[in-house]
Amino acid sequence: MPSFRLSNLFFALLSIAGAVRAVVEPTAVYDGGLQSDSDILLRIASGGAGQQGLVKAIADAYIQESVKNGSKPFKVSWVLSDTTFSIKNLQSGDADIGITYNPAAEKIAGDQGIIDPKTYYLFRDHFLIVGPKENPASISNCSDVQTIFAKLYQSADKNSANTTVPTRWLSRYDKSATNMKESQLWLSIGQVPWSMPYSTWYHQFIAFPVQALTTAVQLKEYTLTDRATYLSISPEVASQTVIFKASSDDADDPLLNPAHLLVGKKTQNETLAYHFADWATGVNGQKVITDFKKNGQQLYSGAPKDDTRQRN
Repeated sequence: MPSFRLSNLFFALLSIAGAVRAVVEPTAVYDGGLQSDSDILLRIASGGAGQQGLVKAIADAYIQESVKNGSKPFKVSWVLSDTTFSIKNLQSGDADIGITYNPAAEKIAGDQGIIDPKTYYLFRDHFLIVGPKENPASISNCSDVQTIFAKLYQSADKNSANTTVPTRWLSRYDKSATNMKESQLWLSIGQVPWSMPYSTWYHQFIAFPVQALTTAVQLKEYTLTDRATYLSISPEVASQTVIFKASSDDADDPLLNPAHLLVGKKTQNETLAYHFADWATGVNGQKVITDFKKNGQQLYSGAPKDDTRQRN
C-alpha cells in the first residue's frame, strides 16, 4: 500500500481550519515532541488505546511526518472515553475521531448520521479471560469460550460460606466494549447474571480497564480484559493472575477485539480528520501500531492487510 503524502493544498486547508475550541477537556495533548506553541487541530476519543499510550504514539508520529512534509506544527488531543462515550463525543462535536470496538454500535452511529458510515479497520486487540491462580472454577485453556463461561456459572452457583476462594466474576458494567462483549458471552450460555437483584459472585465494578483488572486480581476474581491492559499492569500484579483463554487473530475468534476508527459528522477539521484516517490505516500508521510495545511485547496486531481501508 503506498504511503499517503501530504499536499500543498492540504496544508492550505489545514491553516484555514484553525484551532478547535474544546468543550470537553482533553485528557492529554500531544505535539509530536516539537514543544511548539501551536493549536489543537484534531481531537481523538478513545479508551484503552489512549490509556496504553498508543494514541500518543500515533499522534506524535503523524504530527512529525506532517511537519516534515511541510505542515506548520499543530497539536492532537486525546479524550478518555469508552466506546459508548466516544460515540457520544462524536455526536456532540467534542471529538473529531473515535477509536471504538463495537461494530453494532458503530453501525447504529452511521445509520443515525453521527459518523461517516464508512469506518476504518485500525488494529486488532485481543480479549483475555483471566482469573486467580487458585482457579476455583477449574476452567481449562483447552476449553472453548462457552464451556469456560458455563463452568464459571456452575461453580459460582455452588459457592458456600466455607469456600476458601469462591468463584467470583468482575464485570466492568459500564457499557464499554469489554462490558458488551462480556454480556454477549454470558448470553451465549443463557445466563444474565446482571439481572439478579443481588449476587454474591457477580461483582459490578464501573472503572476503566487498568483499574478494573487490578481490582479483579486483588479480589481473586475472574474477569474479561484485553491484552494491552494486561501488559500494562505491573509485573507484581500480573504474577497474581492467570490467563485462561486468549484471542487469536482469527476473524471468527469470539475473543477478538477489532478496533475501528470513526470520523464524526461534526468534525471541525474534516480535511485533517480524513487525512489522519488514511494515514493511520496506511503503511506508516500501521507500522506505528505494530511497533508499539510494552515490556518488550507487541500489544496490538495491525488491521488485516485486505481490510485497512473504508468499509460500508
